Amino acid sequence: MNYKELNKDIKNKGIGPVYLFTGAESYIGHMMEKTLMANVISKGLEALNLTIFTDKNPDISEILSTCETLPLMSEKRMVIIREPAQIGKISDKREIDCFAAYLENPSPTTLLIIYWEQPDKRKKLYKILQKKGKIVNYEKLDARDLENWIKRRLKIAGKTLARREMELFIQRSLYLTNENKNMEMVDHDLNKMIDYVGDRIDITKEDILLIMPQTIEDGVFKMIDYAMAGKKGQALNMLNQFYLEGESPFGVFSLLLRQVRMLLMVKIYTQRGLPAKEVASEMKLAPFIVNKILKNGKNYPTDNLWKLIVIGAELDAQMKKGEIDQNFGLELFLMKIS
Repeated sequence: MNYKELNKDIKNKGIGPVYLFTGAESYIGHMMEKTLMANVISKGLEALNLTIFTDKNPDISEILSTCETLPLMSEKRMVIIREPAQIGKISDKREIDCFAAYLENPSPTTLLIIYWEQPDKRKKLYKILQKKGKIVNYEKLDARDLENWIKRRLKIAGKTLARREMELFIQRSLYLTNENKNMEMVDHDLNKMIDYVGDRIDITKEDILLIMPQTIEDGVFKMIDYAMAGKKGQALNMLNQFYLEGESPFGVFSLLLRQVRMLLMVKIYTQRGLPAKEVASEMKLAPFIVNKILKNGKNYPTDNLWKLIVIGAELDAQMKKGEIDQNFGLELFLMKIS
């Protein structure tokens, strides 16, 4: 299940005794913890009925003892085992068997939440959790879920964001185009925006441009444009500006390769006759991002992009092996863009 299905369970009073939270978006899991807590622990009694385990190699007997302890003046007790506890790396057979025995017959007065970002489905504990518990997968949100999340957060704050401004915010958040961006970062940007506008209800384009200035990703597209147009000097000037702003050669190079890959994939899909909306769905991007890539890449021949992918892979290997200087390798890559 995903977090939306878990919300339905909560609303329908169908909260189970054991949950396994998986996936990279643990921040959303933490938000769901609060919703679960509000539904099973009496207000003001959280300190008495909530135990969180974060230590690496936790004491399994302590965890099970806590799970079997009755709640104090509350419907349930909550026990949370966070990712650092590395529950999937328990190797002691006796501990595994004891934990498995509890999961087979969990206490009805305890809500146990286990974080395991990338579970090993061969493990005994995972198989029992799959059979006896409920698995909630917190993968990165797609474009529609991201927009709905932002709308809900803004509604709670009493703010509004028009369609164009929503697209600009999502674009500048980089959540859909950068695998390292997560919902915690998106919420951080939202909170900055909400604080900045103060008592105003509408968030404007100018607010977004000020609070979320142009990113290096936008600059990289411009640098590729210069290089493709034969304006190598301007492309190199932009590269030097990135260095002055503290970017590393490897960081800029990885962004260059990512943008080239995205350009190539979008062009391949569109050449197959897929409309921008379907391309966006296939690539898990927002439609406006695909339209932007199509606009930026209309003058980039597909054959040239394939060649750049090969050249980039070769230079990447040479730079990592120390066979070529990083700065020189990046400049050489720009020179080969045509």
